[in-house]
Amino acid sequence: MIVYFSATGNSRWVAQQLAALTGDVLCDIADSLKEGRLPVLPDDTERAGFVFPIHSWYVPAPVLDFLTKLELPASVYRYAVCTCGDDAGKGMSRLAKHFPLDAAWSVQMPNTYVPMFQLDAPELAREKVQEARTRLPHIAEAVRKKEHVWEVYEGGCPWLKTYVVQPLFTHYYVGTKAFRVDDTCISCGLCEKNCPVSAIRLVEGRPVWSKGCIHCMACLHGCPEKAIQYGKGTRKKGRYRLEDYL
Repeated sequence: MIVYFSATGNSRWVAQQLAALTGDVLCDIADSLKEGRLPVLPDDTERAGFVFPIHSWYVPAPVLDFLTKLELPASVYRYAVCTCGDDAGKGMSRLAKHFPLDAAWSVQMPNTYVPMFQLDAPELAREKVQEARTRLPHIAEAVRKKEHVWEVYEGGCPWLKTYVVQPLFTHYYVGTKAFRVDDTCISCGLCEKNCPVSAIRLVEGRPVWSKGCIHCMACLHGCPEKAIQYGKGTRKKGRYRLEDYL
């Protein structure tokens, strides 16, 4: 089984590619959390994979919550693949301290966090996707062989990023007050539907964010009218669609 969490589509696509290469079954963490259930692994399960994005150099809170509740037999080969715009910091190593892993990889995918950064240039985004497409068969082969591999690009100052910057960033910056909705909103409800943590509801046809928001930006990038903004900085920035680079 391959269990994944995705907002803007990068981790979903990586999980789908791995599932096609390994023949494993896919399970969406967001669906499991919304339905209040955990996947049931068959008794003969030999391996379990976990695919998710890195959020400010650590694992997203819903993924951590899911993994703490998931029960796996000790005999199951456990591996994780994280997607990140640039590097993963010590995120995967930190995760492995309380959720042991037999193998781990990081896969660079296009940047999507526009409240603070620009989207990658189209050429760079396509290059990242192509490099991922080339690399994933090698990851799948290692998974099939149950190899003990640790190929995670941590980048510069990884400990500082994961253990100092990440908690400060989450505490002081990850909030909902800066979300805005332009007059171009057509009340289609896609933001509510696409939110992987059910942190949006429509009030009089307009989205309202709850404290459960994890800043994944699925709502912002998925709005067909580009009506959702975060502060003043996202209005002139582009919107990310993975399909544009496949």
